[in-house]
Amino acid sequence: MTEATEFTPEAAVSHLRAAGVIPADADATARSLGGGVSNHVYQVTWDDDCLVVKRPLPNLAVEDDWPADVDRVHNEADAIRAYDTVLRDTNVAAQVPSVVSETHEPDHVVAIECAPADAEMWKTDLLAGRVDAGVAATVGEVLGAVHDATAADDEVRERFASKRPFDQLRVDPYHRTTAERHPDVADAIHEEIDRLLDTSRTLVHGDYSPKNVLVGPDTVPWILDFEVAHWGDPAFDTAFMLNHLFIKSIYNHEQHAAYADAADRFWTAYDRAVDWNIERETVAELAVLMLARVDGKSPVEYVECEAVADALRRVAKRTLRGDADGLGGFAALAREEAEAL
Repeated sequence: MTEATEFTPEAAVSHLRAAGVIPADADATARSLGGGVSNHVYQVTWDDDCLVVKRPLPNLAVEDDWPADVDRVHNEADAIRAYDTVLRDTNVAAQVPSVVSETHEPDHVVAIECAPADAEMWKTDLLAGRVDAGVAATVGEVLGAVHDATAADDEVRERFASKRPFDQLRVDPYHRTTAERHPDVADAIHEEIDRLLDTSRTLVHGDYSPKNVLVGPDTVPWILDFEVAHWGDPAFDTAFMLNHLFIKSIYNHEQHAAYADAADRFWTAYDRAVDWNIERETVAELAVLMLARVDGKSPVEYVECEAVADALRRVAKRTLRGDADGLGGFAALAREEAEAL
């Protein structure tokens, strides 16, 4: 199997059989999980077993050209293991899937444990207006615990030293593309790019968002999708999660207060878990990310109303121009726009 070979559900089953994961006599089936732009993702089941099989795309499935190295899937497997170690050591009430199988060249395929059947994306709840601030606090605590614990881990620092996945999957499609499309704030965005790439403090998830948090009535939150993990700036992760909460606070503007409260609970739990203060850095990155999720290579798919998109642009640009004094100031700008819709 080469990088150009189509990776079908049947190919996912064949791969696991060849790897010795599925018994030769087992009747296995696979279905696409969909919902992503960077990987083939299938759920493979047989008997009472279930695995999620991921194979990265060399060019992401978006409208713009977006190439990325396929070996990033091994970065994900290593980050899962790093997160698992911290969560076990700190007893934080969250979980990551176990890595069951990992194949390097030429396949670049990882198989991980399936989440509980009753778990679904936190994003689904949030878009439906079901805002659980307790989940927000938990994911803030998880992120803070991982950032704090790995900051002093030389082995983790060495393993994730490369910022290549981060540049390919975040800085270029989000920051540089948005700077090109908004020259009036390009200088501020480029300053943020320089700061991000110059900061190396801890293990950064790189995609810490509600779509990568699974929740269910009978399970602790599951954290997923680590392919952008790298040693870098913790403010990227805090800003990434806050961005999704604030975008939804303007999109579902009638429930703005609930999303703003969730954002505050997330930030408070995170801030308690770490030894540094990154509020200023978080706000700077938050502004860039909000603008990028409207006009970068990966816009949020649910913002179809131009009035909402313009409101997000105004919050982002006013912040980039210095109108927000910390997270409180940013929240006030978001509230102002939500109330005006």
